[in-house]
Amino acid sequence: MSFSMEILLGFLAVIAAITVPLIIYFLQKSKKQLSYEIISNTQLVGVENEIQDRITILYDEKQVVNVHLISIRFVNDGNQPISIDDFAMPINIKLGSATNILTCEVLEQDPNELNANLVKMEDSVEIQPLLINPNDSFNLNILLNNYEGNLCITARIKGIKTISVYKEPKFTIVNFLFIMHFLVGMVGMFGTIYGRETNNDFVSDIGYVSFIIFITLTLLSICIAMIILIKQRFYRDESL
Repeated sequence: MSFSMEILLGFLAVIAAITVPLIIYFLQKSKKQLSYEIISNTQLVGVENEIQDRITILYDEKQVVNVHLISIRFVNDGNQPISIDDFAMPINIKLGSATNILTCEVLEQDPNELNANLVKMEDSVEIQPLLINPNDSFNLNILLNNYEGNLCITARIKGIKTISVYKEPKFTIVNFLFIMHFLVGMVGMFGTIYGRETNNDFVSDIGYVSFIIFITLTLLSICIAMIILIKQRFYRDESL
């Protein structure tokens, strides 16, 4: 192989100097976040204005109008746990002063031991402080009378400015490293094969170097995966 060892080592050193700090930065960066999404907002009962004086609809022997069923999902989409002690004020779902809450219940929890507890008020639902680890989530259903579309979610949680609307994860540094890993492997494979078939030392050298980088990135990926698993386990054990 005509490619000098000094250049090869220098190239690998540059890759390591760029990659390792990025890995350490993104692994150590803390992000405490709690988000919500409206899964559904369904009108179950509604009467046109022209005939509403002629029709009476009862729920538990009480008249109701414009009944809605709202499903809301809360998820810890950060990488830090939210402990009970982090709550200065509980999560409060305000639904408008004219609204009357008929029922509210927790529908799904992940994990099942999350134990989300609700307190139903006249026009709002309060979620009692609870431990929410990264990726924990819970869904709740709220049945409303005379709902006019007003919904506001507030809380006072240490390290969280506001409860944000949930957004699907976008392209991240992990996706970038995965794509680069794949491309380097392909360059190594085709460069080595094509270089041997054409006796092109330069192409062969590029293939060999790409294979070395591919192996290096593979080892780094394994180390990153192990660190992330250990870190997530540490956060979960620390929060118990």
